[in-house]
Amino acid sequence: MPRRYLLSIVLGSVLVFCWGGFAWAGGLYNRFMHPMPGGEAVVQAIDQAAPASGMYVHPAPLPEAPSASSADRSAMEQARLEQFRRGPLIMMALTKGGQETDAARMFTRGFLVEFFATAMLAAAVGLSGAGHGRLRRFLALQAMVAFMVLSTHMVVWAFMSAPNDWTAVMVFDSWLGWTLAGLPAVFLMRSMRPGDASAA
Repeated sequence: MPRRYLLSIVLGSVLVFCWGGFAWAGGLYNRFMHPMPGGEAVVQAIDQAAPASGMYVHPAPLPEAPSASSADRSAMEQARLEQFRRGPLIMMALTKGGQETDAARMFTRGFLVEFFATAMLAAAVGLSGAGHGRLRRFLALQAMVAFMVLSTHMVVWAFMSAPNDWTAVMVFDSWLGWTLAGLPAVFLMRSMRPGDASAA
């Protein structure tokens, strides 16, 4: 069991990591990542206006104002609703001060994240498919991948107005990448039978 499980993790991690490298280096996202309108002048204006790194949104949630009257609060809520109707809707991740473009550090950190994520995925495929064959394990894998994309990218699309095309490419990338990550477990893990302690 440990050998098959560990091999599933290693192979799955390599597959999802290589797919990610191919997707990004191959330009899958290029047409969906647009330069900041206004260029460097707008970037500098945002940087100077933002007090710290963080997620910035427009329209923003209403500020806490305990002293505001009910009528004032209602007027502010109405104005915010009008901003939503009129647009634009913005959600921007800002990192002040930049960061080092250390490829080795980034790839190491990314591979470790995907390694541990693949370990969880392989364990789930093995447990859900125990007592069943490869088809059941593959269907279990697809159910887990579907849960992942629905609970992340599609939630952002539904509640945070992520663009349709960006959401579609994120879902495609994630679905294919994590399916590849789980395939070694589908084929290498064996069906558990009662009393079979050596099966995985």
